[in-house]
Amino acid sequence: MGMIQWAEKKTRALNIWDIGVLKMYCALFGVIVGAYISAFVQEHVGWFAVTVVILGAVLCFRWFTADASKT
Repeated sequence: MGMIQWAEKKTRALNIWDIGVLKMYCALFGVIVGAYISAFVQEHVGWFAVTVVILGAVLCFRWFTADASKT
């Protein structure tokens, strides 16, 4: 099985909540990267970073433990 087929099976096993977590993860990552523009984000970058780490860990866990046969 190639890498593309493996990724497709894992992606199909994700549900709507996992996609939501991915979107939130990407948005918060963008907020952290954009922290050099906003003073509020610079003051609270630690909270945003903790949230990104937690959401990233949840997404990685779901990605690698997803059962592709449920689709």
